[in-house]
Amino acid sequence: MKKAFIMLPLAVACASQFVMAATTDSQRLAQLEQELAILQEASSYDSLSDRMSINGFFTGKVGVASNDAGYNGYDKDADFSEGSKLGLQGTFALTEQTNIVAQLVARGNDDWSTEMEWAFLSHDFDNGFVTRFGRLRVPLYMYSDYLEVGYAQPWASPPSELYSIVPLSSFDGVDVVYDFDLSDVAVTLQASYGHADRDTGEKLGEVDYKDILGASASFSYENWVFRTTYYQTTLDTTKDGQIPQFFNDEQSYFAGVGLSYDDGSLLAISEFAVSDVEGNYSDTQSGYITLGYRISDFTPYVTYAFLETTDDSERTPAYKPSFDWKRNAYSIGTRYDISSNLALKADVTYATDFGDTSGGMSPNKDSAGNQINDDTLVYTLSFDAVF
Repeated sequence: MKKAFIMLPLAVACASQFVMAATTDSQRLAQLEQELAILQEASSYDSLSDRMSINGFFTGKVGVASNDAGYNGYDKDADFSEGSKLGLQGTFALTEQTNIVAQLVARGNDDWSTEMEWAFLSHDFDNGFVTRFGRLRVPLYMYSDYLEVGYAQPWASPPSELYSIVPLSSFDGVDVVYDFDLSDVAVTLQASYGHADRDTGEKLGEVDYKDILGASASFSYENWVFRTTYYQTTLDTTKDGQIPQFFNDEQSYFAGVGLSYDDGSLLAISEFAVSDVEGNYSDTQSGYITLGYRISDFTPYVTYAFLETTDDSERTPAYKPSFDWKRNAYSIGTRYDISSNLALKADVTYATDFGDTSGGMSPNKDSAGNQINDDTLVYTLSFDAVF
């Protein structure tokens, strides 16, 4: 396209040499104005093309379990919608330092309805500081920025023992990111403030996350990355679910640490977090460790993950069946990189050691709140692409 626009003025100019000899000054002026308009239109097209970029990602996933415990949303019937998603992300450069970014995500388990996951204005101050305003990701985990992009993750599904603790992925507000080097260590500091309103499901209804405030820090040295984060908010029920006014300005916080090592062959990732919520909701500690090794285009991996509530003795008996949780999960899987933007992943996860709880899975208890299954086996196949 650019080559065509470059050659067009040359062709017009050559042709005009034969015409100008027999035209008046006014005709020559009109001809020059027309040529200038053509050049301006070409320049406008080139400028818009350079300033806008659109990327996307897709995950097609199928899972089936040995029973109906509900681990990761799967039961004995193969499910092709849970975990499947399609996303588009667009970036438009207002200036060299200021961008508008938007990300739309459609999820299979939500009937492929579209949600605006990101929508923010960012400005780079050219001194290491970047500020963003709008709808942003809550940066709780090491993979928070790539939470929707399955291709960017080593697993078929991120360990739900940790990654499903906070039912909130984005918020409306502002953050500031500061990147700098400390000797050989690359440091990223991030601070955020905002709020969010989310439908958390039939049980708890709509919840207002007030005054979301927190910070994270990441330190990268050679093949190592260390990350720590702390966020707090106030929870208030805005529309009742099955439990009326469950949250009434309850204070809560989330604190986590993570460490990863990747030398191109050996991959090791581990995260640990604690969460605390006033009242009858679950206080938890959870974490995982993943070890993988790249062999050509294959990356086999193993993962151990755990989840446990820490306030069972303080909870009102009526709420214990719903908010007492305990489980361990053992996974083995592999990733096969078909090409530079396509990956196929297969995973088998065994979840067990629920104690006398449901394991944190709502389908795994009867009408009296008693446990139905004391373990479950889940098979997952995922196809991930970026474009």
